[in-house]
Order: sequence, then C-alpha cells, then structure tokens
Amino acid sequence: MDFVGGVLDEYPLDFSRPPLRALHALVARVLFQPADVIAVVLDSGMNPATVTFTGSALQQWQSVLSEARAQDLVAELLDAVRRRQPPLGRRIDELVGPRPVLEPGTGAPDGLSDPRGPGWVGFAGNERLVVDGVDTLLGIAFLGVGLERARSVCRVTATFAGGPAHGTASLIGPDLLLTNHHVLHDWERGDRPAGPVEAWFDYEVDAAGASRQLTVVPCDPATIAGDREHDWAVVRLAAPAPATAEVLDLTGAEPPRPGDYVFIIQHPDGGPKMIGLSHNLVRHVDDDVVQYWTDTKAGSSGSPVFDRHWRVVGLHHRWVSAAEEHGISYRNQGRRIERVLAGLSARGIKVGRVQP
Repeated sequence: MDFVGGVLDEYPLDFSRPPLRALHALVARVLFQPADVIAVVLDSGMNPATVTFTGSALQQWQSVLSEARAQDLVAELLDAVRRRQPPLGRRIDELVGPRPVLEPGTGAPDGLSDPRGPGWVGFAGNERLVVDGVDTLLGIAFLGVGLERARSVCRVTATFAGGPAHGTASLIGPDLLLTNHHVLHDWERGDRPAGPVEAWFDYEVDAAGASRQLTVVPCDPATIAGDREHDWAVVRLAAPAPATAEVLDLTGAEPPRPGDYVFIIQHPDGGPKMIGLSHNLVRHVDDDVVQYWTDTKAGSSGSPVFDRHWRVVGLHHRWVSAAEEHGISYRNQGRRIERVLAGLSARGIKVGRVQP
C-alpha cells in the first residue's frame, strides 16, 4: 500500500505528523482493551514478541504502529483493524488517503491555548481535584433521552483549498445544520467558506460492535452563514435528512452554573459517534462561554453541550489551558447557546422543527 504523503512510509514513524497522530488516537480510543490489541497484532502477522503490551492504550498502539512499520506490515495491520472494527475503515481510508481529513485549523495562536494567556477564567488552584458532596445519580430515563438527542448529531466534512476537515454538527431545522465557524470557514486562509460540505448521519457503532447504516447527505455551501466572534456557523442540506434524524431544540435550558454536569455527543477524532460521561463538571460560566471538564477530542468542534436534562446550554468549540503548581491544567469550552441563538435571530435564520 502506498501511503500518499509518506506519513506511514517514514522510518521511524513521526508521531507528530497530524494524519498519524489522528490515526494513533483513533485506534487507541476504539481498540483499548489489551485483548483487542493482541488480537489485531496476531491477525496482522506481526511478531508479537517485539511489541510492548503494557501501559496506556496510546502507549501500546505507538509500539504496535512502530513495530508494524519496522516489519513492513503497516498495510496488514490496518486491514486487521478494519476486520475487527469495520466502522473504522472509512476513517482510516481518509487518514491514509491523498488528502487526509483532519481537524480544521484555527489560524495563529490567540492566547487561549497559552497557559499564561487570558483564556483561563476563574482559575483557583488544582483543577484535578475530586469534587465531594455532588449527587451524580441520574434517573434511568436519562439514557433513553440521550439516545433521542443523539439522533440530531452528525459528522460534517468541509473541503477547503488546503484540504478537507472534519467536525461535528447538529440538525437544528428540517434542513439546517449548526456547527462551529472554524469548521465551515478556513481560519488559516482569510476565513474563506468551505467548498463541498457533507453530513454523515448515523455514523455509529451498535452494542454488538457493528456499523449502523450510514447516510451521507450533501450540503449547499452557498448557504453557509455564521459569526467568527462567537464561533458558530450554519449550512443547509442539499438533500433530505434521513428518517432517523431528529431536529434538536436549542431553547428552554436554564443558565448553567459551576458545579453542574454537562454532556457532549460528538464525533471525536472524526470517528463514530461517542459521548463523554466522566468528570463532566462545569468550572466557569460567564455571558459568553461555559467551561467544563467534559472530554472532547479533535473533531468534536461544533458539538452540542447538554445539561443533565438534555437541554442545550452551549456549542463546544475549543480547549483552554492555564499553568498550575504542578504542571498545566485544561478545560474545554463552549459558546453559550444564548449567544448563538441571538446571532441566528439577528440574521433572520429560523430554527426548530417547523419553518414557516
């Protein structure tokens, strides 16, 4: 197999290269059990004695990929991954293809990612503390409602002059998708809107590990509109959404507060749909943003941020960091949904199930 761009032909592999970094994160996220890693290695024909099967999934997969390259068995390894997890096949093909689909760039650093920059608000010491006295029990119906909300969420792929990029979006009208401005505009090239755009609905894995029926719907790039300051954008579908999709209601939530829980349905690393369910506390809220510990990855940009009642409170768009006594702490950040709704209203863009 010829890996265009040399990212998998290099020896040793350079894990700082974006396509390889994305591939590494993807397989480690989905195939994280030691038994799965061992099974893939054996299925590929690799010599397992050369692989380190200890440490985190990321550490194991770095060893697996490195040894596969050393043994000239990268193609066989990726085929073994596809056989064990067919839903990953499409994403793997994107990453090893001639124009890898990566997370969108956000231009020059703006200080939010600088540990000494202005993005960290209300920081008060150790962000890794365990919060006591917080009731984490939820009614069992929470799970069912979450599955209903998930039907609104899709992966979106936008093509720019520099190559395609992926993010997450939600259906907020019969033919209207909401995501981030930086997903549908090229922030590294003068905010130019994307060319071809497509939405992947039902890009999911079921309980048995099988792929659901994926529906790819083209979008009309001429309809892209948005606001860079608050990092939101919309685009209209150019064909009907699948019958499985539901329109997401953006209204009705109470303002989030520090200590609340928020949940994010997303397409991390451009892969199948997932949800973050651990250490999901809100850490800061102001008029424009909500910051939280809820896990996200590259490709989660544009995901809806839900409260514990599955009401939308924000639009996830990035992470921020700050220095602390023993290293660097991180939070994720979303724009308050009120800011997004105000922007949509100002542009006359109607949302909801019925468009008069």
